[in-house]
Amino acid sequence: MLVASVPVFAATADAELAALRKKMSAPSVEAFFTIDGLEGPVQGSATMAGAKIAMTTPQMCVWYDGTTQWTYITASRELNISEPDAAELLATNPFAILSAGSGEYSCKKLADASGKTRLELTPADTSAGIAKIQVSVNRSTGWPSDIMVTFTDGRTISLKVDKISAGKTKPASTFRYNKAAYPASEIIDLR
Repeated sequence: MLVASVPVFAATADAELAALRKKMSAPSVEAFFTIDGLEGPVQGSATMAGAKIAMTTPQMCVWYDGTTQWTYITASRELNISEPDAAELLATNPFAILSAGSGEYSCKKLADASGKTRLELTPADTSAGIAKIQVSVNRSTGWPSDIMVTFTDGRTISLKVDKISAGKTKPASTFRYNKAAYPASEIIDLR
């Protein structure tokens, strides 16, 4: 009987992830968050539309238009331009998992007594350097509340969502570097 319930439980996890991805597929999503990686907790904000993002923290601003990523380092006014792979996207944007294709990760539901739905995603291809991703979803709102990315080298990035909501369609320029607003002292093109 226990064996027979395993596929239903897995289907439930996949259904939970599909519902979260559908929620995140609004014309745009605005989020305020606290991220904790190697440099300690940092607060920031992000505007997302599918895989695209414009994110700001006190240390940096990141724009990703679906192909090109611009990372502006505030202290040095240095701009890095790249075409990131999946691991690089997750290093700068833990929300990226919520726009990944459904076949890229296996999903299982984890126990959680805090009133949240917890999902663990394991990549089908670990060559990108990602070991697992845990996403907690607020059951009453359907929005993500926490995301933790664990890389194969043991590093982790955790993100706590302080506020999140759906928004209207944003212009393409929202997700591209604006040199008039952020003049760079040095541009490093890594493409």
